[in-house]
Amino acid sequence: MAVTTETATVPSMPIEATVAPDTTAAPEATIPDRVEPEAVAPETAPPEMPKPGRTPRPFTASDLDAVVDDGYRREIIEGRLIVSPSPIFEHQDAVVNLILLVSGSCPVGMRVMVAPLDWRTPTGDSLQPDLMIIREEDHNAKGFMLGTPLLTVEVRSPSTAIYDETTKRSRYESLGVIDYWMVDPAAPSIVALHLADGHYVEVGRATGDESFQATTPFPVTIVPSELIR
Repeated sequence: MAVTTETATVPSMPIEATVAPDTTAAPEATIPDRVEPEAVAPETAPPEMPKPGRTPRPFTASDLDAVVDDGYRREIIEGRLIVSPSPIFEHQDAVVNLILLVSGSCPVGMRVMVAPLDWRTPTGDSLQPDLMIIREEDHNAKGFMLGTPLLTVEVRSPSTAIYDETTKRSRYESLGVIDYWMVDPAAPSIVALHLADGHYVEVGRATGDESFQATTPFPVTIVPSELIR
């Protein structure tokens, strides 16, 4: 999915921009002569989320509670607000087929969960992986996901490939997510990472009709070409 980012001004941490390019320039008359970088947003950006307050500070998950649902996906990652529009058919085809595949192999004691579902962490992040495998005891029917997932999966688009491989990978790693899969429906392909000694190592990859044999969090075989039927 294409991703745009709003960033809170935080003196103690660098500002990271992951805004997808906008090929339609805003009318010249609507842009002030002098303006702070974050004050000018692409024309396609969603309604602005209220700033945390007069004193600059990072965004936290609780800031999302005041936002009206307008169809955009909002995540908080290390104090930054990440905003994504609705995904395209190719992305959703891969998500749906992946759900059907892993659900058939998911054992008792685990659950398959899909976005949009907030995973709110003790660090103040709010994350929405495309798919998660969680422990049964972490299921929270009346609220947000609070426990750390056993597996997170991100289904990529060209504009988010680097983002999924860097920002999301680093955050899932630091939060202790044991397995992280990156699925690219355009290739189609899958890359599987597993947490070992606090760092992700690649444990498998497959492209097209090749198969990836996952052993954790439970045994399942993934054939990328079957995710986009």
